[in-house]
Amino acid sequence: MINYPTILENPNDVKFHLDEGEIYLFKEAKELISIQHYSYSLFAIWNATIINLQKRIEFFGINNLLEILEKKEDYNSEGNSLKDRWLNINEYTIIGIARTLNLISHTTHDLISALYWMKSSTNTEAQKKIDETEIYCLLYLLEKNLFLKKYKKDMRTHNENDISQNRRKEDNENITTNLQSETSLSKPVNTQAHDELLLKSNMQKFEKQTKEDEENEHLIDKYI
Repeated sequence: MINYPTILENPNDVKFHLDEGEIYLFKEAKELISIQHYSYSLFAIWNATIINLQKRIEFFGINNLLEILEKKEDYNSEGNSLKDRWLNINEYTIIGIARTLNLISHTTHDLISALYWMKSSTNTEAQKKIDETEIYCLLYLLEKNLFLKKYKKDMRTHNENDISQNRRKEDNENITTNLQSETSLSKPVNTQAHDELLLKSNMQKFEKQTKEDEENEHLIDKYI
């Protein structure tokens, strides 16, 4: 008995960091495999893979993408959805972009390229020869080399943001300290008023104690 790859069996697993679109496509692929429509399942797996690459590229930084695009206008930065933003960029080109930005390894690049040619083949006989085991092997490799990999950050941008945040934090702390110092200096202590309040408080305590002592004496006299 053949076991499903984890990503096919449970695409909701948080370790894959898949969005709703990717999850739906892997569920669709599983269903197509179950009814032996293996060639069609490749399209669902391919679409999920491309979405994942697009997300990784955008996460790494749009500026980095625009630097290597021959036609920067092909990427629609004003698009409201992933599909709208990438509509004018060839899907096969996206594999090369991800590799150029070092977001995937050579191995991953070759695996995704193999998936592309498998799903794009017009040879009917070749399509018929695709079987369940072949798809599972490809998925196991993609799971390990792509879907389980963490999203890469552009450390240059990341470090600059961290430095800015630390500077803003230090500046705020300095401003707060200075304001507290200025506030304490701008309000000199009125020692005369303080002494008067202290004296008044002590007198009230003394009068209260004297009254209690007098009441106790009267109580004793009553029973003698």
